[in-house]
Amino acid sequence: MDSITAALKNHYSETFAEHGATARGVDWGEDADVVLRYDKMLAVLDSREALKGGSDSTLSVLDVGCGYGGLYQHATSRGLQLDYTGIDVVPEMIAHAQVSLPQGRFVCRDVFDGEANDRYDYVICNGILTQKLTTSIREMDSYAQEMIRRLFQLCRCGVAFNLMTNKVNFTVDNLYYRSPVEILAFCFADITDKVKLDHSYRLHDYTVYLYR
Repeated sequence: MDSITAALKNHYSETFAEHGATARGVDWGEDADVVLRYDKMLAVLDSREALKGGSDSTLSVLDVGCGYGGLYQHATSRGLQLDYTGIDVVPEMIAHAQVSLPQGRFVCRDVFDGEANDRYDYVICNGILTQKLTTSIREMDSYAQEMIRRLFQLCRCGVAFNLMTNKVNFTVDNLYYRSPVEILAFCFADITDKVKLDHSYRLHDYTVYLYR
């Protein structure tokens, strides 16, 4: 496990121990904000462009940094039938999800684990690339690029992830702000030419969708 992942693991272990299976337990603030972000992540499944390459059977989804399983719970409440796998490096969160959501598949592991090379129709990464803690911006830029490459490697059809936008009038030291223009340029140059970006909602982050 690299140092950035280890720092994130420690941070979310602490927030979960203090606040439990809540929005604050994953350091996301208000419940309404969490629901909005879940919907933005799940929008990767709704795209006509995305579904062109999908399977006729139930869509498989990998949720990277799944926490206590909130996104899966929300997807189920929307009536979505998914072949769902959630992974996270915080064992307490995974243990909670395994008990509270037994119909899902939850595994405690790092997405960079070289032995885990299964493919999924869609890969979702909600919140991992919004938090840098004390990591330098340069190190976080490199981490983010490697994460995006890894997410796309694991998908058959598409990926959704989010970052904090730098189009704001204030910043917080522990968060990772990245220009949407720079991210688009990176994705077009290094990942795929099938890219969508949603910078239109009321929060200070944006969501990127990549398709094969």
